[in-house]
Amino acid sequence: MAHDPTTVEFSAATARSAEWEQWEALMSQTYVPLSIDCFHPEQPFYGRVTTTPLAAPADFSLTRVAGSNQEFRRSKTQVARTDDEYLLASIHFGGEACLSQGGRSAYLAPGDMVFYDTSKPYNWSSGLEFEQVVVQVPIRLLRERPGLGRLELPTAVTVPAASAAGVVAGFFCNLARVQQESPDQADVLARSALDLIGSAVLLTAGERLADAPADSLGRERVMTYLHDHYTDPDLTVDEVAHACHISRRTLFRIFDDTSDSLNTTLRRMRVRHAEILLARDRSRPPAAVAFDSGFTSERHFYRVFRQETGMTPGEYRQAHIR
Repeated sequence: MAHDPTTVEFSAATARSAEWEQWEALMSQTYVPLSIDCFHPEQPFYGRVTTTPLAAPADFSLTRVAGSNQEFRRSKTQVARTDDEYLLASIHFGGEACLSQGGRSAYLAPGDMVFYDTSKPYNWSSGLEFEQVVVQVPIRLLRERPGLGRLELPTAVTVPAASAAGVVAGFFCNLARVQQESPDQADVLARSALDLIGSAVLLTAGERLADAPADSLGRERVMTYLHDHYTDPDLTVDEVAHACHISRRTLFRIFDDTSDSLNTTLRRMRVRHAEILLARDRSRPPAAVAFDSGFTSERHFYRVFRQETGMTPGEYRQAHIR
């Protein structure tokens, strides 16, 4: 029996609206109880979710969700109020995102996938606009699969599109597309969905534990620490290295294989935080925004902000006033 997709969409001139509350309630109903914060309360937002139950010997679903101006959080209190436990696999294909859970943070570019466990708190921070496919499967069903009974689930670990597990991510992205065009054919493909998601979990756990854990897990620790401390103007390379139990040389080597250096990564975190403050609180002086975002001086803040955004802080604030 084919399952026709169901699409619900909300949009409003500002996040301070009834539509925002309805969107938050819909997301909690679609997945698990969670909270949604907005980056810019006075700015427009939209949210769209398309849901289809998977034709498989199990109760799990595939969704396609898109939106703007929002961040998802699941707290300890919300976890305690829910009995259902799911593993979510999010395949990101629009914008950039960061998933934090269990002391780790996974940074995603289009094509990357990440797993997260709804029985534990998590924070999902997307760019100003995002789009992703989400596979939701009860953890009890995964535990019944060979090799997954007692396996530590590889949550908050970036799964690159080019990896073996990334092939599975590509399958689910294509499945979401086929469901839109031909639900009958999608049902045939979905019969292998549980086996495939289980294989992706095994592959991701194996790569994390066996292939090259030193640099990959080291980078996770560093990114998590930066995410928690980037607003500290006194943060130093030595402090980051010491907190992550690595040498300065190892710290810089971790970023050698990436497009951004350590300093560039830290600078962009601070600029993004400044963008939020500038749009959220129009009365806050630029000097206060600079310090609260981790910059050591207002002059340095102006120079870096313009390099990253193409605008001065004042121009950015003016452009985001409605």
